[in-house]
Amino acid sequence: MHETSIAMGLLQSLDELAEKEKAKKITKVRVRIGKLSGIVVDSFAFAFDAIKAEYPKIASAKLEIEEVPVEYECLDCGKVFEVESVYFPECPDCGSLNVKLLRGEELEVIDVEIEV
Repeated sequence: MHETSIAMGLLQSLDELAEKEKAKKITKVRVRIGKLSGIVVDSFAFAFDAIKAEYPKIASAKLEIEEVPVEYECLDCGKVFEVESVYFPECPDCGSLNVKLLRGEELEVIDVEIEV
């Protein structure tokens, strides 16, 4: 389950941030995860909550996850559209398979709230 290693990496980075900023604790972390990122959101959240106790300054932090839908742009007609299935996405307007991925692969920290 690679979600655990990703959560561990995030927690280590947050711990370093807390030290650098001389924070008493981190109270909230907001992340953005795309549906094509390969990360199972529930597993990631579970791993984060299970491991955060090992980091005193993060132990009470709340994790908020924003899931990003898969969005494409049709390179033939210009239509921007979201899809549920990622296999051979087809433009809903013209039926073209000539599409470009715009969103959905994200894995990023949006913001971190710290208490100093």
